[in-house]
Amino acid sequence: MHLTAEDIIVELVDQEGNAVPHGTAGEVVVTHLATSEFPFIRYRTGDVAIQSEKVCACGRGLPVLQEIQGRTTDFIIATDGTIMHGLAVVYPIRDIPGIASFKVVQETLERVVVQIVPGIDCGPEVEAIISKGIKARLGQSVEVCVLRVEDIPREKSGKFRYVQSLVMPT
Repeated sequence: MHLTAEDIIVELVDQEGNAVPHGTAGEVVVTHLATSEFPFIRYRTGDVAIQSEKVCACGRGLPVLQEIQGRTTDFIIATDGTIMHGLAVVYPIRDIPGIASFKVVQETLERVVVQIVPGIDCGPEVEAIISKGIKARLGQSVEVCVLRVEDIPREKSGKFRYVQSLVMPT
């Protein structure tokens, strides 16, 4: 993914805003001074990516992103401090029969709320299955609260978000 870096500066940074080395995941931060109305200075996008050590094959010598991993809020932190993609908590839920849709919100390291919209075959065992799957990934001490709801609203962008973490990595 070729960066048009002639008029912008793209940095990949850690939580403290320090540059990460090529090949390491970091949050995408953009500086764009070439606008007459309003410059962006170290604008934190919330996207997590990895910059390649290679340059673009087009011959312009511009930097290339090796991979875009997701949003910073799409990552979950286990009680032992391990940072993992939100898919780690999606997998134990998505294949459970009887769940029409769901959303996982990590409120703290010790508390996760899972909203589910039950379908026709959503039995009483679903809560225990979800709790067991999340605890296996995040830690046995995590409180998992499963709420049955009628609807899970979309984000303002219109997109549906399966995982959201309110926990900042340390």
